[in-house]
Amino acid sequence: MRLGSLGAALGLAAACGMAGCGTAEEEIPGVRLDVPADQLETLFDEIIAKTERREAFSEIKERAGGFSALEEMRALREEFVAAETEEDLFYALVRLSNARRDRHLSVNPVEGGLTVPETPDLAAPVLVLPDFSDLDNPQFFVARVGLDLPSPEPGDLIVAVNGRTTAEHVAAFTPWIRHSTRYGLYWHMARELPLKVRNVPPQLYAETLDLTLEDAAGDRYDVSLPYGERRTHAVALEPRYEGFEPVMERENFRVHVNDGEPVVLLQWLDFERSLIQDVMDLMELAERDELLDHDLIIDVRGSSGGSFGAYAIQRLVNRPFRTTFGNVRLSDAGEALIERFQNLEVDEDAPDILGLNLSRSWLIDWARTDAADAIRRGDEYTPPTPFKLAHLPRDSGGTLAPAPVHFRARAAIIGGPHGGSHLDQFLAMFRDNDLAVVIGMPTGGYSNTWEHEEVLTFPGSDRPVAGFMWNIGHTLRPNTEVLEGNPVIPDVYVPLTRDNFRTYDRELLELALETMRGRPREPS
Repeated sequence: MRLGSLGAALGLAAACGMAGCGTAEEEIPGVRLDVPADQLETLFDEIIAKTERREAFSEIKERAGGFSALEEMRALREEFVAAETEEDLFYALVRLSNARRDRHLSVNPVEGGLTVPETPDLAAPVLVLPDFSDLDNPQFFVARVGLDLPSPEPGDLIVAVNGRTTAEHVAAFTPWIRHSTRYGLYWHMARELPLKVRNVPPQLYAETLDLTLEDAAGDRYDVSLPYGERRTHAVALEPRYEGFEPVMERENFRVHVNDGEPVVLLQWLDFERSLIQDVMDLMELAERDELLDHDLIIDVRGSSGGSFGAYAIQRLVNRPFRTTFGNVRLSDAGEALIERFQNLEVDEDAPDILGLNLSRSWLIDWARTDAADAIRRGDEYTPPTPFKLAHLPRDSGGTLAPAPVHFRARAAIIGGPHGGSHLDQFLAMFRDNDLAVVIGMPTGGYSNTWEHEEVLTFPGSDRPVAGFMWNIGHTLRPNTEVLEGNPVIPDVYVPLTRDNFRTYDRELLELALETMRGRPREPS
């Protein structure tokens, strides 16, 4: 096995740690890659060239992280070209993509492409969380166990995983976890620690999850946890809202009310298309039960992304606000996207809903005017416009007014690093317009206007390799900053730690109530 194969690419010490590695005489696993090195060199150069001309790089993210995405990608050339099996090449592509530190971007197997081993959908029966006390010294701890296991104990610190120290585990898994910020990296590294995940080389896992833990007294012990199907072995994390009672559940959120004082708590879950009807149901409930003058707490820690956040905000706030904006980097990929929009037809049957342009007429108009003009001028980016032209037309000032029926009191948002994308925009619209106080931790910090995915092919042939993605447009916060890698920083920062995880939900709720009481109510 030559040093370019996957074991060396991972870094033998980091990948194997104390668990040990295979010998140099072992047979290379997987399907042999029958492609000469010069073709791999050409493929690598093509990916770099496409990235250089297509990618909407986030300068603010690269400054904060002290890295250059292109330089980190170029540094992987030797490993990429040394791939000996189809599996090697697939994981070299994953690592190359992840060097951009953008959670939106992934590498995906395609029909007829590289043969990648099937990863069983397995989990060990334990919930792991990160301790955010010190971002420069990431630590992980057990938060909950399943299957009535006698150990490990919740709260115990993980000091080794499958024979690797925590530092070795972080070094080994960082290249395989899509992330845009360190908060997101450590969150997903912790949550995925009990899982077997497809885009992580199988060589990094063992037959069981073997942990070395340290208890509160400083004593260490070892446990070996079995893997099983996720539906039976995965351990869930559900927040607890003491003093609140659920009154409505929808796909995108759950509604809770407080008997003690006039507060509505929205446990936000998603931004799927059903959000339109879900918000209508919420407003009907709020009018019927006289909740519109109640304060709002919005817990977004478990939410994913989607769209229509501004539509929801119009019904949750009492004054006008500036929405997010976006642009497209003009390249072959960006121009193809714009041409596709130019050829769309307006959906004349789309419903007319305040705050939404479901017919896509504004998007089509932008593609045929401002975007087309930018292409003709040879601009690097299209001019910023309200995000995806979903809520406002291109010639608007970017400000949305509240809907006729809306909540009229104060708001607080509880954030955390689990989600991002449209959730990051949702939070930015609240914070940059001073519509809510934000408590907790930053969201995942990943958002872009559009992505482009194409199936790579081996040079000089139509033989597919894998699907590869590019971020081809910036999302711009209402304060005009690029959002990718630049999430909202909470007004009241409260990191999740090994010491506070048992009381974290209660602490965040109490802070939300306390901070809202300190903010004056605005006139309706």
